[in-house]
Amino acid sequence: MIEEGKEKNRKWLFLFLIVWCVQMLTAVYFCYQKQGFHEDEYYSYYSTSRTNGFWIEDQTWMEREDYFNEFVVLERQGFQYGLVKQVQSWDVHPPVYYWILHTVCSLFPGQFSKWFGLSINLVAFGISLFLLRQLSLLLTKGDEKMAWLVCLFYGFTPAAMSSVVFIRMYALLTVFVLMCALLHMKALEKCQKPNDKLPIKDFLLPLAIVTYLGFLTQYYYFIFLFFLAAGFCLYLLWRDKNLWNIIRYGVSLAIAFVLAYLTYPSCLGQMFRGQRGAQATDNFFNIFNTMERLQFFWELLDEYVFGKTLPVFLLAILLLFVTQLWKKSRDEASDAKEKMDVKERMRTEYWLLLITVVGYFLVVSKTGLLLGNTSVRYQTPIYGMVILLVLEGVRRQLNKEWKGLLFAVLSGICMLIDISGLVSERVVFLYPEDAKQIAFAEEQAANQTPVLYIYDEGQDWCVWDCANELFAYDKVYFAGQSSTQPLTDNIITGSEKMVVYLSNSADKEAQLQRILDSNTKVSEYELKYSEKYCDVYYFYNKK
Repeated sequence: MIEEGKEKNRKWLFLFLIVWCVQMLTAVYFCYQKQGFHEDEYYSYYSTSRTNGFWIEDQTWMEREDYFNEFVVLERQGFQYGLVKQVQSWDVHPPVYYWILHTVCSLFPGQFSKWFGLSINLVAFGISLFLLRQLSLLLTKGDEKMAWLVCLFYGFTPAAMSSVVFIRMYALLTVFVLMCALLHMKALEKCQKPNDKLPIKDFLLPLAIVTYLGFLTQYYYFIFLFFLAAGFCLYLLWRDKNLWNIIRYGVSLAIAFVLAYLTYPSCLGQMFRGQRGAQATDNFFNIFNTMERLQFFWELLDEYVFGKTLPVFLLAILLLFVTQLWKKSRDEASDAKEKMDVKERMRTEYWLLLITVVGYFLVVSKTGLLLGNTSVRYQTPIYGMVILLVLEGVRRQLNKEWKGLLFAVLSGICMLIDISGLVSERVVFLYPEDAKQIAFAEEQAANQTPVLYIYDEGQDWCVWDCANELFAYDKVYFAGQSSTQPLTDNIITGSEKMVVYLSNSADKEAQLQRILDSNTKVSEYELKYSEKYCDVYYFYNKK
């Protein structure tokens, strides 16, 4: 019987590995589809590869080398982790992810590639699927089919694929959040008797390491840990009626946070006093925006994870639960069995994880930036656990004879949801339109067309948003939008054709006329395309 169980487990592990391989290949496919970058992705490269600092001067040419070098690690400038930490201290994020990206970029000096960042995310995604499987097995008491279904569903969601192709720290954060949850679930499984000591080697030490790395990857890790630790400690206090385990647990976390602070003293200022820290705090304590924010992030979860079927899943759980209560009241003879089933449905691990996920969702919804579909990144670390909780919530309301049918139906529904999401272009951060824009830039560069960028002096970093286009040109002429005086550079004033990047915040009519006044050899202009922070025009002589 034992051998039969082992053989069955090996079968499901083999099936998981097949799905894992297909999901990794799917992720690689979407990585190939990625044609452009979000401005934050450019900052990932800039803050890990910064050379001299990106400074734009009004009415000055910037050579491609000076521009390009700020996004790549140069020869003999690799593995400068102190510099990376210093640059991050000027921003709003901790340094672990940037150290890893800097390491990868240092292995390829003088080169810029999306694959440097995507390779990190692909590794993190692959690890996350294994961690989610283990967490599912713990939560379902070893149900291999349900663990397989959870990973099948999550790994193909547009949200998961979006986290892979977004070159930031969220895919890595997902790894540490899942590790944190898994360690706590294993601790509950091992310490089932009152006053069992929490193991140092198997729990407290690895948790301290994960907390150190997770906190220094993204501060949202702290939010997840806060709710998980609070629920964990309350449960231990209720069960054991003593504080010893809680003290040992707290000391291990305190050591992790002290080491994190000593490694990166800027963390406290960034969390509470920096630009994002102050903004997040204001949003958190503003009760008037609560419903708007919760609705915004709920809709992202519903669309990019559940394909707009989440209300159906939750309604099914509610109806099944009510049905179970009704059946129990009708069948007094099975009272003992029903009590055992209810106890199974009320297992500590499930409710602890549910409280943690809900707490994380609520706090991040209150503090995250509202940036359209790109805000899907903020909740990425819990999406796999949300799927686990929902599917397990359905499973626990059903009798065993129904579970085979449930599995077949849910598998089909999950795959339909995923396929529909992937083919309906819900994967974010691909920027397919950039392919034509880069081709246009390369064509103009080959024709030696001069390039003028009229930028907003107060937000000069916005020029990063089209860096992959500017890389095509030998040099770019920058002029501030605050002046409408004619330009004086000989190349700009003497060319019969010109590409102009014009900031969206500029007085466009005044700046377009400024160019015509500066260069009498061009008489017409055409809007080629619009980007997030600028419009791109082509000036030419109609003759």
